[in-house]
Amino acid sequence: MSPAESFTAGERPVENVKPIQYSPLPVSCSAPHAPWKTIKVPMRTPAPHEVFIKVHASGICNSDHFVYDGAWPGISFPRTPGHEVVGRVVSIGEGVKEGRFSEGELVGVGWNGGYCGACTSCREGEFWDCEKHAVTGITHDGGHAEYIYAPVTSVVKLPEDALKNSSYAELAPLLCAGITVFGALASTSYSPGDICIVQGVGGLGHLAIQYATRMGLKVYATSSGPSKAELARSLGAHEHIDASAVDVAEYMSKLGGAKVVLCTAPSASAINKVLPAVARGGVVTVVGAASDGEIKVSTQLMNMKRATLRGWACGTSIDTEQCVHFSNLAHVKAMVKEYKLEDFAEAYENMIAGGPKFRNVIVFP
Repeated sequence: MSPAESFTAGERPVENVKPIQYSPLPVSCSAPHAPWKTIKVPMRTPAPHEVFIKVHASGICNSDHFVYDGAWPGISFPRTPGHEVVGRVVSIGEGVKEGRFSEGELVGVGWNGGYCGACTSCREGEFWDCEKHAVTGITHDGGHAEYIYAPVTSVVKLPEDALKNSSYAELAPLLCAGITVFGALASTSYSPGDICIVQGVGGLGHLAIQYATRMGLKVYATSSGPSKAELARSLGAHEHIDASAVDVAEYMSKLGGAKVVLCTAPSASAINKVLPAVARGGVVTVVGAASDGEIKVSTQLMNMKRATLRGWACGTSIDTEQCVHFSNLAHVKAMVKEYKLEDFAEAYENMIAGGPKFRNVIVFP
């Protein structure tokens, strides 16, 4: 397929963005459990409140399974997933405020797919809980494609100097995995030097260890088996606890418990075992989307310790900007393995099987 000679009137190509009539390699799922396919998508002028972005990297998240399994309420097909997107602005809808974004600017798009600005949650400033609840790659097409049309409220400004410390691929996971654990930690009350347990040393956990240590917490990482002990310590953990050989709650009780417990691995059984490790007045935050069972908690334990158990979801674009700025300043980096889009099915299956260390990322030239 040959590129078109020009963009639609009013659009201008930017560096590293070839003007094309069709996006030749977007990945798409046509129905629940249907094979991943590449399709041709006609190019169009961005809607008034959209930003048209050339994608350079798109991280594969466990939540992409909501598309493959058709498990998200109301999801329609065909659908292109992908909500850890880094790229550059190609063109801007006519309704986007002048100066908000410029052509060629480095931007990202995360899980939060924008918000209406008019519902009760938005009026109260809780944009993440917008009643229309747009999700990139689920309620509208996402970033596993050469180009993405993104609602302007979902677009994240990224500092150009972030590329001095990280590649496009290393920045991409910050748009979901990064902002999730960063927001959970930043919103938790603690004192410098307090003990923090990071349950799971995977896609979210390896970032959580880095954030927690740089925020002044004494981190104990826990996972099943000893294989990630050296890695956890290299990321800044004070100690790694092998949950297959040690009772984490009993071990931590001798240290007074953990003021901060962050559960990142999507395993209900593993989360249940670590809950009693919380200290008096501590906070347990669950960010891992466990689908293997229910999380069970002892009310006596929670009552007597006056502990808090809560969940946490991704913030909006402004929250993600803060996360990326902190990551850049504190040299927090994602560990990634790069794939071409034509190898997406392999990369997705590898992620589902728990293979990557720790984010499989689709990259584009």
